[in-house]
Amino acid sequence: MHITQIKELTLSRRGLSGLGSSPPNCDSKCGSCTPCTTVLVSVPPGPSGVGDDFPKVWRCKCGNKLYMP
Repeated sequence: MHITQIKELTLSRRGLSGLGSSPPNCDSKCGSCTPCTTVLVSVPPGPSGVGDDFPKVWRCKCGNKLYMP
């Protein structure tokens, strides 16, 4: 997955409420890179996908790299 294919929505943990999954703890998930922040990203289904409504998943981000929580 390329970073250019990801529409990023940065959210703070304090600003989240209601239904849905909880943001992961990204402490130490980005190795020595800091700051490691929690982001919610849209994941396109592939080249055949049409539309702008893609599934969203939590990732840890540092700089322009995404890491699995």
